[in-house]
Amino acid sequence: MAALNDALAIAIESIPEYCHREIKHAVGRAMSAIMDETINPAILAFPELKPSQDAWCAVAKTRARARADSFAS
Repeated sequence: MAALNDALAIAIESIPEYCHREIKHAVGRAMSAIMDETINPAILAFPELKPSQDAWCAVAKTRARARADSFAS
């Protein structure tokens, strides 16, 4: 997921703005497929893998901060 997110950030920098929505949707569909077909079944099979809400929030904040910092530079 992080690799897809990083690839999206790189792609957005190098493609015309009118293509941004299309590529964001494509990456979102890929991420959704990964969640539906890989991550969610793994968590159902092994519930101990499920991160806590606090862990999810920490990841989201870290990723958002990194994105904001990359746009600021």
